[in-house]
Amino acid sequence: MLRLVKFDNQTTYMFPNGDIATPDIIIQQFPAITHFTHVLEVNGDVCQAVMNLKALRGIHNIDESITEDEAIAALEVIINTPPPEPVVSDEPTAEERIAASLEYQNLMMM
Repeated sequence: MLRLVKFDNQTTYMFPNGDIATPDIIIQQFPAITHFTHVLEVNGDVCQAVMNLKALRGIHNIDESITEDEAIAALEVIINTPPPEPVVSDEPTAEERIAASLEYQNLMMM
C-alpha cells in the first residue's frame, strides 16, 4: 500500500536505488519543493516519487476548498484503489459473429 506524505523537511527516507534521501538531498534534487507544497509517494521507508500537491489535485479533480491533509487522504484512496475488473460478456461480439459466419461459409465450400 502506497502512502502520500507531505514533505516536512525533517524525515529521512531511502531512494529506490538504495541511496539515503535526507531532506537536504531531496531539496537539492527537487528545488521547487521549498516553494510549493509537495508530497512524497512512500512505500515502507522508500521514497518512490516527489509530486506537486496542486498538480495532483488537478489531475484527480480534488476540490481546492478542502484542506491539504484531506486532499492527501483522498489521493491515497485513489492511488490505492485497484482498477475495476473488465466486464466479461457471454454474448459474442460482432467481430466474433462475423468470423464464425465466414468460417462456416468456408467449411460449406469444401
